[in-house]
Amino acid sequence: MANINNRRLTAVPRNRRILLQTPLMLLLVASGACVAAEGGAESSQPRNVAEAQGAPRAQPADAAAVRDEVFGLATSGGAVKALDEAKSRPDIFSAFDLAQLEELSIRQQVRGGRDKARSMTSTDRFDGLDTALRAADELNAKMPITPEYSPVRTALAGDRTVAYAARGDMKKAVASFETIPPDAEISIDALAGAGDAYLYLGEPGKAEAVYRRALTQASASPTDHATRGYQYGARTRPIELREGLFWSYIDQGRARDASKVLDEMGKSLPPAAQVRPHDLATDDYLRYYRLRAQLLINTGRTEEGIAELEKIEKEVPFNSEISAAHADAISSQSHPRQAIAMYHATLTDHPDSVENLAGLGRASLAADDYEAARKIDQTFGNTFPDNGAVRQFKRDYNAYRSPELTTDLSYEHGNSTLADNSFTSNTYLYSQPFGDNWRVFAHTFFGYAQTDLGRISRTRTGVGGDYRHGPLSLQAEATRSFGTDGRTGGRGSVSYNFDDYWSVAAGLDSNDNSLPWKAYVAHIWGKSANVEVAYRQNDRREVRLSYGVSRYSDSNFHQEIAATGTQRVYTSANQLVNVSLNAGTDSNTRQNTPYFSPSRDYAVAATVMHQWLAWKKSDMSMRQRISASGGAYNQRGFGTSALWSARLEHAWTFKHDITLTYGVEVSSHAYDGQRERSETGFLALNLPF
Repeated sequence: MANINNRRLTAVPRNRRILLQTPLMLLLVASGACVAAEGGAESSQPRNVAEAQGAPRAQPADAAAVRDEVFGLATSGGAVKALDEAKSRPDIFSAFDLAQLEELSIRQQVRGGRDKARSMTSTDRFDGLDTALRAADELNAKMPITPEYSPVRTALAGDRTVAYAARGDMKKAVASFETIPPDAEISIDALAGAGDAYLYLGEPGKAEAVYRRALTQASASPTDHATRGYQYGARTRPIELREGLFWSYIDQGRARDASKVLDEMGKSLPPAAQVRPHDLATDDYLRYYRLRAQLLINTGRTEEGIAELEKIEKEVPFNSEISAAHADAISSQSHPRQAIAMYHATLTDHPDSVENLAGLGRASLAADDYEAARKIDQTFGNTFPDNGAVRQFKRDYNAYRSPELTTDLSYEHGNSTLADNSFTSNTYLYSQPFGDNWRVFAHTFFGYAQTDLGRISRTRTGVGGDYRHGPLSLQAEATRSFGTDGRTGGRGSVSYNFDDYWSVAAGLDSNDNSLPWKAYVAHIWGKSANVEVAYRQNDRREVRLSYGVSRYSDSNFHQEIAATGTQRVYTSANQLVNVSLNAGTDSNTRQNTPYFSPSRDYAVAATVMHQWLAWKKSDMSMRQRISASGGAYNQRGFGTSALWSARLEHAWTFKHDITLTYGVEVSSHAYDGQRERSETGFLALNLPF
């Protein structure tokens, strides 16, 4: 705002302010009393103002004093009054001056409206901001499109950026900000609003740039006259800018840079010994320690982060913000029911806590309590579009409310004992949920294989229903396979979560798709049933035990038992390593069959999986997983041999909870004493739409 800053705008002290309508002063000037009493420069000031009001020929010094007074009033929180006074002096203030003052008045309204929106939870919380935005539109429409007014338009764009960001219209906030020339002067509040908007819209790189610019500007002497001295409404503080910069790094997977920001934040705080209970620095320290704990949580050190939050809660009990962060961390460990209890406890003391209510909504979705999630969504409505926690809940809720397509594709080559080449496709299409807990779906399985006995293809379709309510999940499907061996059948499954740790699942299929390919070539079909018990302590440790049986149409009875245990052994900001131990045994009552059917076999293997977060941008990410397995396989009658496999996998997460996983695997295994090597490619897609 070059034209504005070229003017002298220092506010005149209160004991020297010039009143534009002062009849008493006019009388004193006329009688000479002021001159006799005061003398010198001080005594001449009221007389000059009176001349400026009553005589057509005002002195330049008088006009400058009036301008200083009015602009000083405008930049000290009295922009509305300053504008009124300027309008009464058209001999001193031009149309351009009035535009500047009107912009300052709008800026004041924006700050006040932002404070109101932050402090309220009712549906009218944005009334002040909406009024300011309408005033900004009116001013922008009536200003001439000339270079002289460019600084005012730039300042007005900054005001709109702040207002739109404060009311949650993030796309409009960004659009307004991006109309500002890169080298133009812009307020710290506008930069902070743009950073918040970019972060909200999933553009952390752009958010980083504007937060850094704002921090640089905050450390320098202010050049924008409206940032000097008193401001109507809270100003954006450096610690708030650093928090925004911290989250921009977290959303880019740059934990080291986020840690540096926290170090800078800690250095900027006053010594703890100097902080008093009601000082603003008390809240700053609370913010600092909370972010330090959240850094641990967001870099995989969840248990350490939770321990830090528990320490803070002991020091500052009943703080809703800390309680929400603690419950969020518990929920992220696949403990949604425990988190739900924590959210409810906090909401008892803080019923207006938006963050805790949003966290309760997300945990309810994770726990399949869709009725509770729906009620929370209705409670929020469109009242909190500016809140990041509400945005996350709305995103997850909208994904749940969407129809969904899932498909798994696999191609294997080289395992001639089972099939020389094989391809499978397994696709589900789910409807939108209805009645909170119900969906209907269509299911299609297709498979094709080449074997030494011939070629075979298998297609099975089905329709069914899916019911999920709290700990209970049910699925039932009527199926039909096609071809010369086509059959009508059914499939069903049930699972139950006893708590956040223990769960059990069971399934039944009267026309199984998982028989060996050579069995289908020989016109053999089968039925199957299975049950699984799982214990999941947290995201670092779990154990599973399963038992399955199959009855083939050739009277073979197949059984399998498997156990798997997984333990996290290494965690860093962008990497983790899991070690799994897998053991299993199979048996068949018939041998000398056209398909592989050992009377008894055993396998044990250890798997090491390394995961690397290669790329992250807000909700989107790409993780690379490399696995290597090695162990022993024993087949009755053929002795013991080694088995091994290696796997490379890329897992992408896109916006709207779309996921894509693909990869390749190479494995070596002995069947009937003959070693086989196979190569497999796979792809899995999950698409809410």
